[in-house]
Amino acid sequence: MEDNKEKKLIYRILIIIAIAVPVILSLSYAYFQADIIGTDNGVTGKSTSTFDIDLITENDGYINASGVKLISAEKIAEESEKTNFKVVSGDNKHFINYTLSITNLTISSNLQVSDFKWQLLKQNQTVTSGTFSGISANNMTLATNLEIGANRTDNYELRLWIEETSSNQNNLIGGSFGGKITLTAEMVQNPYEPTLYDKILAQGGGASAIEAKGTPDFSVITGTSGLYAAEDEYGTSYYYRGKKSELNNNIIWGGFQWKIVRINGDGSVRLIYNGTEAQFNSANKMNDTGSNTQIKTAAWNTYYNDAKYVGYMYGGANGVKSTVRHGTTSAAATYNETNSNIKNELDSWYASNIAGKSFEADIVDNLFCNDRQLRSEVGGDQTGPGHGTSSTFYAAEYRLSTTKSPTLKCVLKNDRFTKNDTTIGNGALTYPIGLISADETSMAGLVYDISNNTNYLYTNQTYWLFSPNYMISSGYAGAFNVNSSGNLSVNHVYYSHGVRPAVSIYSKTRVTGSGSNVDPYKVV
Repeated sequence: MEDNKEKKLIYRILIIIAIAVPVILSLSYAYFQADIIGTDNGVTGKSTSTFDIDLITENDGYINASGVKLISAEKIAEESEKTNFKVVSGDNKHFINYTLSITNLTISSNLQVSDFKWQLLKQNQTVTSGTFSGISANNMTLATNLEIGANRTDNYELRLWIEETSSNQNNLIGGSFGGKITLTAEMVQNPYEPTLYDKILAQGGGASAIEAKGTPDFSVITGTSGLYAAEDEYGTSYYYRGKKSELNNNIIWGGFQWKIVRINGDGSVRLIYNGTEAQFNSANKMNDTGSNTQIKTAAWNTYYNDAKYVGYMYGGANGVKSTVRHGTTSAAATYNETNSNIKNELDSWYASNIAGKSFEADIVDNLFCNDRQLRSEVGGDQTGPGHGTSSTFYAAEYRLSTTKSPTLKCVLKNDRFTKNDTTIGNGALTYPIGLISADETSMAGLVYDISNNTNYLYTNQTYWLFSPNYMISSGYAGAFNVNSSGNLSVNHVYYSHGVRPAVSIYSKTRVTGSGSNVDPYKVV
């Protein structure tokens, strides 16, 4: 038994999902789903009194943990037992409010309620956390006033543990805990006012219709404009592709105008900067081309004679050569220690324009992929070591210039830039802001070295993307950009190009408008 002063006690837990009426379940690893039929609980002015909401879990069964496992404090996020479940609204009319609780709590006599801690995450973001308190009749509320709109899925993760203290906790070994998760719900709004998520999917005829379209040909710029589906690190993403004149993917948010790039796999919506709201109000239409579509021009990095400078962050001080590719020392090219110039520019803009504002609450911490895989690691030729001044070519260069096979996956966790999320991402960001990747741009309809002035990402400006391309032996690191002709291109990192910030916002945000160039979505 390891010393309890160096560890936390973690329960291995099986969760049962119980709905508003009592349901007894046997242990199973199959999916369980049950409908809730509820009433509007006295809400006035509603045309119906019933609604549907489901809970789904992979671990059917009572919370029935006995015995404890000792895990060091710094490894709780990685090694603790996690219970994952979903709340699903298949309803197409109502806006639903719900509460999650643990009911029928049973705790063995050698344990104290105050010893327990818990954390509830929704879409990888902490909803709430605390100690076991406020228990009434052996029931405890985890979270209230949770909202879900039509045809939505909210993904949850519940963590529970016993916090170590300075006192001897040997008496807690072998203790047990029991209970079950319960959901209660009420209708908030009927008829339902669509969210941004709902309106985007409706443009493509719904998720099933979009997914049925399959994968387009990424080697050509022609073809039908619209929404398509692909997998990312969170689930199924729905992305816009094609001509700007045929897409309704415009939104005003936070005092700025944006183009919607895609619904991410966690349900959040990725946006790319397109100008200010004041410019829209003046022109009565969204910006189309020109320098107003970007916040400024800047170098990706002012240093360039090392493979590490293709990184959004990298190891060691500027001017110091990297000697290894990976690692957690300053000598490693991919060690996320020092900011690139482009990161400093984006952080500064976020700090001045989003941080601390009321609308910052809409921001979701979704990853930005600075894919530093080598070309040889995705099927291409051997291309160098990925550090120092030796010639190296990166994975996106092979995918987009040779095989024309972009992806929304980001293989290396170290390259998944996030702010707080360290489960899927690297947690290295100062603020949840970045740029769209070259792969996202390819999926939107731009092709390597083929001009395209009709695509929604064309601005008649050259602007940076988030993806590395090369380190050439003559001494220059290079990254992808969209050039002024509207094709995927590449330049040395010290060039000054446009900066178009990208952020992800919560998809349940309610909006007005149609998303068109003259009637963009506006957050209400």
